[in-house]
Amino acid sequence: MSHPPLVLEPLAELRVEIGEPIDAGPVPGGRRRIIPITGGTVSGLLEGTVVPGGADWSLQRGDGTGTVSATYPVRLTDGTVLTITNRGTVAAHDGAPLGLTAIRVEAPEGPWAYLNDTPVVGSLVLALGEERPAVRLRFYTVRAGTS
Repeated sequence: MSHPPLVLEPLAELRVEIGEPIDAGPVPGGRRRIIPITGGTVSGLLEGTVVPGGADWSLQRGDGTGTVSATYPVRLTDGTVLTITNRGTVAAHDGAPLGLTAIRVEAPEGPWAYLNDTPVVGSLVLALGEERPAVRLRFYTVRAGTS
């Protein structure tokens, strides 16, 4: 039996606004920066806002690769609050930083509960030249396709 191909389906686009990083200094594995999450927007299948209060506990490794370790709440337009946990790496791709991440969505019982067991992956790019510094993310669900 062969493995079916994997299919990515768009779930959401996020603009996550960030505050001034807190430099925690050198730690085992690199240099720690704690980046406050101050708000943002969510569009696509998921619609809503990024709620202030989360953070990315970023690590800049000695090889130049950065890590993403962010957790933050998202409030959907129907009032549902999802907890997003985003883990991955940021490295140069064609000369610009590109992040690839695995996302865990924690949803309460209700219409979005299926996301608790749905694989989600994403990409991120920095949008630092904007009026409010932000990270732009695209989330995709992963499912098995047909052979």
